[in-house]
Amino acid sequence: MTLITQTIRELEYSKLRILDFYLCFPAEIASIELPKNLQAIRPLAREAANKFRGPVSSLRTFRDLEQIQNSATRLLAASDVFDSKKLEEGSICRTTRAVSAEFIRSTPDPTGPTGVLTKFVLTQLSALPLRGTGGLKQRSGLMEYRYDPV
Repeated sequence: MTLITQTIRELEYSKLRILDFYLCFPAEIASIELPKNLQAIRPLAREAANKFRGPVSSLRTFRDLEQIQNSATRLLAASDVFDSKKLEEGSICRTTRAVSAEFIRSTPDPTGPTGVLTKFVLTQLSALPLRGTGGLKQRSGLMEYRYDPV
């Protein structure tokens, strides 16, 4: 989440959760309904598949991650890394407070083996709208989108 908010300073909490899921499971990018101009990433995402086993069900794994993501965002808000007032409103806003060097060393290297997929999530996937038909919720199938205000 801190990696995402280093690039995107403010975003909807739901979008943060979806992007975080794809950073955790980059091979699942292959299953997103991507616009034609972004479909070239699919073969690379398939190559990133965990040779042991990926999530049995993306939807179930996404729902299981919710409690962990909620705890992480509350901790980051309590640490003043995220704006706690914005969090209460349903969005994430990164403050100017820096995270510790030890914490930064423990985050994944964005230039590592899945660096291209990480960059894709942070730039291309994050640029998609969250709501409505064609939005990230609908394209990923991870969240209900039909009743979103558009």
